[in-house]
Amino acid sequence: MANKRGTGTRLAVIRCPNCGEDYSVTYKRCPFCDEKAEEEKRQSGEHLDDIDEEESREGRGGRRLAGGRRGEPWTPLRIVGTVVPLVIIAAAIWIVVTQIMPLVNRGEMNQLPEDTAPVTTTQGVDETPLPTDSALPEDTTAPEDTTAPEPTVPAGQTATGFTLSREDFTMNDNYPDPVRLTVTFQPDGATGTITWSSSDPDVATVDDTGLVTHGTKNGSTTITATMGDGTTQTCTVRCSFSNAGSSSSSTSSTGSLSLNRTDFTLQSAGEKFQMKVSGTSSTPTWHIGNTSVATISGDGTVTAVGEGNTTITCTVDGKTLECIVRCDF
Repeated sequence: MANKRGTGTRLAVIRCPNCGEDYSVTYKRCPFCDEKAEEEKRQSGEHLDDIDEEESREGRGGRRLAGGRRGEPWTPLRIVGTVVPLVIIAAAIWIVVTQIMPLVNRGEMNQLPEDTAPVTTTQGVDETPLPTDSALPEDTTAPEDTTAPEPTVPAGQTATGFTLSREDFTMNDNYPDPVRLTVTFQPDGATGTITWSSSDPDVATVDDTGLVTHGTKNGSTTITATMGDGTTQTCTVRCSFSNAGSSSSSTSSTGSLSLNRTDFTLQSAGEKFQMKVSGTSSTPTWHIGNTSVATISGDGTVTAVGEGNTTITCTVDGKTLECIVRCDF
C-alpha cells in the first residue's frame, strides 16, 4: 500500500505505487493512472455501478485531476451479441412484409360480399360482358336452323312425294299396248305436277298423261316421272315385238322356231299366261328356273306365285328357247 505522509497543516498525500505520483488522501485511488485502476477493477469482477458511485463520491470530495469513466471496449462477444439480434429483427420484418402481408391482403379479397364480383380490366380490350343464354333475343336461332336450305315448293303443289303404279313391265304382241302409268301423291289428297320423259323414245314414248307407247324397235327404256320440287320415280319398259324392224330385236328363235314371248310381267299372284312355240309341229318341253316366282304346266301355262324374276326354258326339235318372267306385285 502507498505510504501516507504529512507535515504540519499540509494535506496528507499518498504516493502511487503504480505511477509514482503523489495524490491527496481524499482519493481512494491514484487519479493519474485512473484508467489502469478501472481495468484492474473490471478484471477483479467489480460492478460498474460501484465505480460510478465511487467516482461520484470522489467528485464530491475534491478536484478530479485526470480521467473519468469510459465505456466498455467492443469485444468480439459483445459485437456478436449486438449484431445477431439486429439481424433477427431485420429478417422478421422482411418475412412479414414480403410473405405474410400478401397472404393477408389476398384473404381480404377472397372475403368479398357474395353479391360483389371482382372486375378485371385489360387495356385495349372490350370490357362489355357477353350476354347469357337467358339474355339472348327471342328471335335468335341456332346456326343450323339459319343455314339449312328451305325446300322449294312450286305454287299449287302440296305433295311431299309420290309413287308410280308400276316399276317394270314388258310390251309385246300379246301384251296390251299402250300402257298408262298412274301417279299417287303423298300424303293422301295432296296435289302436284308431273313431267314425263323416256330415255330411249325409239323403244317407247310417254306423253304428258303417263301413257306409254312402244316405238320402232325392240329393247328397253326408262320412263322418268319428275315432280315440281325435283322428286323423281322411274319405271323400266321392255319392248319385244315380232314385227319390230330393228337389228336389236330380242326375239328368241333358232331358225324358224320362236316363242310368242321372250319377256313378260305378271301383276298379281295367280295371274296366268300361255306360252306358245311357232315354226314346229313337235311337242315342246317346258321348264322354269324358280318355282317360288312362277310355275309352268306341260302345255306352257305360266302361273305367278311370288315376287321376283325367273327364266322359262323351252326345248323342241333339239333346240332351246328362253323367256324371262317377271312377277311384280
